[in-house]
Amino acid sequence: MKDSHGRQPWPVRIRGDGGLVLGSGTLLGDRHVLTCAHVVDRAAGRRGAASVEPPAVRVLVDLVRLPHLAARGARVAPGGWAPMAADGRGDVALLELGDPVAGQPGARLRRLPLWQRPIYAFGFPKEFSEGETVHAVLDGRVGPGNEQVQMIPANPGLWVRGGFSGAAAVDSATGHVVGMIVAYYSDPAAGRSFMIPVETLLRHVPEVARWVVGGSSVDETLTVGSARPEDSGAAGLIAGFFSRSSARNVLVVVAGHPDSAVAAALRRAVVLSSPELRPPSAGPPGSGPPVPPLGSIELSLDAAGKPPREIARRILEFAGADAPAGDPGADLLGAAAPRSVLIDGVDASTDPKGFVADVLGPIVDRAAERDLRVLLSFRGTAVDVRLDLLARRLTALRAERARAREQRRALAERLTDVPAEPAPTAGLRVALTRLRAAAARSDAPPVPERLADLERATDRALHDAARLRRRLAELAHAHRQLRGLLDAQRARALAGGLTEHRELGVAYRRAHDLLRGGPSPLAEATAAVYGYADEVRRALGDRREGEP
Repeated sequence: MKDSHGRQPWPVRIRGDGGLVLGSGTLLGDRHVLTCAHVVDRAAGRRGAASVEPPAVRVLVDLVRLPHLAARGARVAPGGWAPMAADGRGDVALLELGDPVAGQPGARLRRLPLWQRPIYAFGFPKEFSEGETVHAVLDGRVGPGNEQVQMIPANPGLWVRGGFSGAAAVDSATGHVVGMIVAYYSDPAAGRSFMIPVETLLRHVPEVARWVVGGSSVDETLTVGSARPEDSGAAGLIAGFFSRSSARNVLVVVAGHPDSAVAAALRRAVVLSSPELRPPSAGPPGSGPPVPPLGSIELSLDAAGKPPREIARRILEFAGADAPAGDPGADLLGAAAPRSVLIDGVDASTDPKGFVADVLGPIVDRAAERDLRVLLSFRGTAVDVRLDLLARRLTALRAERARAREQRRALAERLTDVPAEPAPTAGLRVALTRLRAAAARSDAPPVPERLADLERATDRALHDAARLRRRLAELAHAHRQLRGLLDAQRARALAGGLTEHRELGVAYRRAHDLLRGGPSPLAEATAAVYGYADEVRRALGDRREGEP
């Protein structure tokens, strides 16, 4: 797949009978084409919110990567029409060609984590009717009902525009199609555009499943409903966690028996937040008990009865990572885990302690650093397993705080306004030691409640330490940029023969002393460097942007 990047045979151009280019599409199998409903509506002269019935009009499909083959006529396939609704949802069409394309397997679609994922698309803007490739980065869910994913251009001057509607959004790492281009923002300076991900395509046109490879984002056992009403407190906790309304990275839930009210809340959250599984009868968001935002849980797994290695490979396969033949490896798991994952039945795995050590450990080790959301659901209190995981997290906390202290010490040599360290956390390890001792005694006070409190405190401390490190890194980067700008402007002044310019000399020395002469406020140093840059531009007679 990777070797054919940019040379796949399945991008197609869609034209009206008069030859006008209407948009793009993707050949699926040997006789179907995926595109936008509004592209087909345009051929029929329909605009805006379309009829529930597809137009009977025929469109022409050019096999642009197979120039030796003639264009084919196509109409909307049975069950292949999901027109754009009044609120902008939908806009999917599956066409059927009049004649098959012999020997052409078409594209393969795949569910993949979409956050900050590089993609490319091949479309047919009016300036380049033979086709143009643009590269972009996926940047979060947006649009009506959170159905679409925003794309940010990767290269200045190349962006999605008219003629790309219906084009495949192709994952740069794997070569699989992860969505379909559906719209763009008309201001070229913004360059934003939008795609419909595979899971949403499947909800609108289930027939597309024939061409989807790889596993689902939700294990089937987690889709089974329950007659028991869900626990409203658990529903609110889960919804808030995945909506990122709280500063938490790991949430431990004791769901109890699979038929419990908490387990019912968990499964409801999984199904109603899934872009593929959420039924139309569910009603608009906000009706009924709270659920996570659509698409906010990228991967939902049931670990019950499964060995740790099977779950590890499931995670890596979904992430599109190349797993080695043997042990998947902690580093790979920690780096590849989706941005949000729910794992049920942790203590019902065939090896719960091995699961914590080899699968969960590497993921939660990176959860604060990568700002992941990881929900771990247990069938029982599982005190021993949770204590093992907590001990690992406290070890990670100590390392994270040590790195933050070193970063802070180095930065304090340059800046005066360095953020303070978080509150000391030595008491957390003492509390863990006491909990371990209590868990071994039958007459000790109840451990699960105290364990839950300690899990929450540890998670907050890790989140705060990671946030401090990110802030310190931002400040260090800003300081380096100022130094680079100052050096560049100084070089411009010297090249322009301004070595004896008195005002420039004063401005340079002030900026230099603030940056290199000892700790100083970042805002003051920033003002001095940009002030010096302005002096250089004026001295060299440069025109500022917008000046006549």
